[in-house]
This record gives sequence, structure tokens and C-alpha cells, in this order.
Amino acid sequence: MEQYEKMAAEIFRRHGLSFESAERAGGWTNAVWLNGDFALRVSKQINNDIIRREAERSKLLPLSVGYPRNIAAGVIDGYEWALSERVQGVSLNSIWNDLSRVHKVKAVKQILDITEDVHSVSVSAVKHITLTSAWYNSFDRDSSVADIERYTAKGWFTAQQGKNLYDALVRFYDCIACVTPVLCHGDITPDNILWHDGNVVSLLDFEHAVIAPGQLDIHSLVNLALIPCDVILLNHENHEIQAYVDEMIRLFKPFLYEQRDKDLFIGYNILFRQRFFEFWLADPNGSMEMCDAYQKLLSLSDGNGGYLLKILR
Repeated sequence: MEQYEKMAAEIFRRHGLSFESAERAGGWTNAVWLNGDFALRVSKQINNDIIRREAERSKLLPLSVGYPRNIAAGVIDGYEWALSERVQGVSLNSIWNDLSRVHKVKAVKQILDITEDVHSVSVSAVKHITLTSAWYNSFDRDSSVADIERYTAKGWFTAQQGKNLYDALVRFYDCIACVTPVLCHGDITPDNILWHDGNVVSLLDFEHAVIAPGQLDIHSLVNLALIPCDVILLNHENHEIQAYVDEMIRLFKPFLYEQRDKDLFIGYNILFRQRFFEFWLADPNGSMEMCDAYQKLLSLSDGNGGYLLKILR
């Protein structure tokens, strides 16, 4: 048994559950198991209080979020853990490709409604237990633009492309300084959403929750709904897909109405792609032309919205 398994076995034993009946689930920063009506998370980082802060924050979330009821929590050898009720459903990621267009649109509408409810939570009530920067970037103006300057110096972008990305980031940071932040989920992905009987029933994993402009979550939702298949990069000949894209764009338009909203949205997309481009640079896999993050940055460097032009227009 590995370290996390031993801790999980001990926690389950304390609550009258057998480790042998547990099923290992996903988990990036935490080790996760599902066991009957229960779900267990064990932190992979010693002396880290992310789980405690999330459990405390979850008490303030609206019922519409479908956050699982916490049963017990503690620390073993410096590693935090939390046992909660298991919400019935499957991850949206596991069934997304099989959903009809109608159900995909319905899912995104429901996630948007839940997200708006999360944004309504009192910032003053959660700011002491919540991050102020998204997990994928330091959100430091100087380091952000320094990366762009480095890319340009390497010849990966032309001087004009580098300037377009630089200007977009300057507008982004200027906007952040003058908007009222809200509580954002911070990591809305299909893996963090449960689907059951034709509905979204839970938005999970608020460990990366952050006090930030709401456009951070809108950016994540656009990635979820439209980016995976790059369907907004072109006018698709498939009428079913194009109809879906058109419906999605209508859903997101109200959140991208003001120029300030668009500048924040573009900025979050650039910073997100920068992060994954840095991941790729640290461990290159194939040619740069095959790196999705680089291609997305290259598209955004046109200064007109790149692959996001349709949704911004």
C-alpha cells in the first residue's frame, strides 16, 4: 500500500467502511476515493490547509451548487483529509461527447446559473479563506509581460504579434484594478461537474476558488463548452455543430457585452495559454507547431481576438 492508501484505509476503518470496497477516483492535488455513499479526499501536500479552507467555504455556498455535505475532517501525519457524502452522478467529462446538442446547451445553461449563484456569495465572508490569484498564473503584470517579451526575443512571435499580446495584457491588468471582484470557482472543468438524470447536479472541487472578476469563470466555461473541439475557430460545415456554436455564443454574449468584459476575458485566455505553453517548454512533446497552447497564443496575437473573435464580435 502506498502512503495515501494507508491513510485512506485508516479513515474508512474509523467510519466502519472497508478500503477494499473503495474506488480510486480522479484527483490532481488530492487523492480521491469513492466508497458506497461516501467520498474521501486526502491532500497530497503535507502541512497544507486547502481542504480545511474549502470545507469552511462550502458552508457559505448556495444550495444550487450541489456541494456534498461534509461528514468529518482531520489531519494524519500532516496530511489533511475530508470525508463527505457522495453526490450521485457521473463527471460531465465522461459523457460530454455522448450528449445531444440539446443536453449540452442545457448543461451549459445550468452551469452558468450555478456560477452566477457562486458569484453572489459575500466576498467579505470568504476572503480570509480564499485565494486572490488563479492557480495557473501569478497574475503579476511584470512577469506576465516579461514572458511575452521572452517569446518575441526567441522569435516565436513577430514584434507586432508580441506587441498585440503585450497591449492585451496591459488592458487586462488595468481592468482588474477597477472592477469589483466576486467569489469565483476558479477551475470549472468537466471533471468538476456531476451530471445525473439529464441535469447538472453538482459543481465540485472549490479548492482553487479565488476572489477575482467573474470573467475568470466565464473564460473557463467557454473553454468547457466550445474550445475542446476548436469549433469556434471556423464556420463549421456540420449544421448540427454550427447550430450548437451559435446557441453557445448567444448564451455567453451577455457576459461579454462591455469592452471591459472583453479585455478581462481575453487577458484570462492569454494567461491560461501562457501557463500551458510554459508546461510544454519545460517538457517539449513534438514540434512547437503541434503545441496547442502556442497555437492558441499565436491566434490571439492577431490583436483582434483570434480564435475567440466570433464570441467577442
